[in-house]
Amino acid sequence: MIRRWIAAVALSALACARAAAPPVADGPPPARLRALDFSANLQVAQSTPTGLVGEVRVTNRGTTPETLVFADGCPVRLRVYEVRGARVAPVWEGPENCPDEPIALAIAPGESATIAIPSTSAREILRQELPDDAYRITVWLAPDDRIIEIEAGKVELAASR
Repeated sequence: MIRRWIAAVALSALACARAAAPPVADGPPPARLRALDFSANLQVAQSTPTGLVGEVRVTNRGTTPETLVFADGCPVRLRVYEVRGARVAPVWEGPENCPDEPIALAIAPGESATIAIPSTSAREILRQELPDDAYRITVWLAPDDRIIEIEAGKVELAASR
């Protein structure tokens, strides 16, 4: 009788068991479009004034080639948001001037391509009467008339440094 009771408890425990949750990865998951993953690597250049440089990596996880078409010559842009305050709209976007020629980017299955983030200085961003402060930076692309915005981090921007 005890054996049946132990067996019943064990079966009940197995029936109620759940698979373990997947481990939490560092940072946000990459942005996706079709079988493409997008990730940004933004670096703060120690220059005077502070500069932002980096790249966006696009990885084709699919089994067929993918081609992205960008409407103008600036496939990657930056958006700058206030960290403090409730403002949701960006306080700066750039670059402001882009060539008119569209750009096409072909990526084979299993391959990656990188697109340079336009080099931008703190002076260029803050010239619109923004104070030296911490700002949240995103990188955005508009392939095939879709917007993909990627968190790139928080940075301290100062026009005088």
